[in-house]
This record gives sequence, C-alpha cells and structure tokens, in this order.
Amino acid sequence: MSGHEIAERFAKETAGHEMIVLHDDGLYRHLRFRAPESPFYWFDLVTWPGNLAVNGDCGSFMFARVTDMFGFFRGNRINPGYWAEKVRGETRVKSYSEDKFRRLVAEYFVDAVRYGGTPRGLGKAVCTEILGSDETYYESGARQVLDEFAFSDFKFHDTWEWDLYDWDWTFLWCCHAIQWGVAQYYAASKQEAPA
Repeated sequence: MSGHEIAERFAKETAGHEMIVLHDDGLYRHLRFRAPESPFYWFDLVTWPGNLAVNGDCGSFMFARVTDMFGFFRGNRINPGYWAEKVRGETRVKSYSEDKFRRLVAEYFVDAVRYGGTPRGLGKAVCTEILGSDETYYESGARQVLDEFAFSDFKFHDTWEWDLYDWDWTFLWCCHAIQWGVAQYYAASKQEAPA
C-alpha cells in the first residue's frame, strides 16, 4: 500500500474516534482513541519523558527522541524515514512489498527495451511468467521467479541487490495515528504544541 492509500485508510477507519484521557500529568500521558460503538482500530498513545508508545489494533511501536515527544510528532505530514530512526526495540518498520517488486521488474524491462535489443515477445513473457506468477506474494518466491526467468537470451541480472522492502503498512498507520492523536490532544486542551 502506498503512503497515500494508508492515509486514506487511516482517515476512514478512525472517522468516528473520540479521545479518552486516561492520564494527563505533564509529560506522563495515556490517551485512548476509539469509536464509541466499535472495538476496531482503537489505539493508545502513552508518553513519559523522552518516550512515546503507540499501541492498538494496527500495531505497536515505541519512539525515543526528545523530552516531550508530543512536540516531536506535531505537524501536518508524517516523516517515516526520520521517525523510523527513533523507533526502539525489535520492531519491523519495513516489509517485503509486492508492489515495489512489480515496479522494479517494470523499470528493468523498460530500461532493457530502451537501451538494448530485446527479443520479440519479451514483454508478454515478463507479464505472464513474472508479473502473472502466484509466487511473488512473498520475497523468496519473487526472487526465485526472477532467478529462473529466461526468455531467448534475456535474463534479469543482479537482482539479488534489489531492495524489495517498503514501509510496512502498520508502521505508516501508527505514524498517522500518532500525529492525528497529538493534534486531537492539543485541540482539546487548547494548548500550544511545544517547539
């Protein structure tokens, strides 16, 4: 899923959410966000000096960076690359992306056509044998399909170095949850977000 798709998904899944303040004592906060009539897509934000934890239906992550983490996450856009650097513990922020795999195959094919003589029918073979394969749902299957593909004298080369990972949807969803939750907190408390 793209970042835009996750943003739309988050907005839809949390449209009826309300904030419940379970604890609010300076830098020690525990906020719960959920729809009153639904047990789905709830999440909690918990802070203590220098840390923020998000936990809920769509994942759990802990971040550490500055004394007041609500100030760190304020703004209008998520920044997954920078925020991932602040994640603590054994947590997956990226995962295999079949969409990214398909993009890289298409880019390689387009470059091969543009810069070299490719055999007639290659495009159809790529679509059928690689992009049409049921094996590309997992990274190991995708890499195997690429390694085994041969059409006339054409092969994909150096694909072992392809980065087939992209932001995990749960990480992006939680990033949106943090930013939205922080905005809800400041709007309800009529406080200025710290600089």
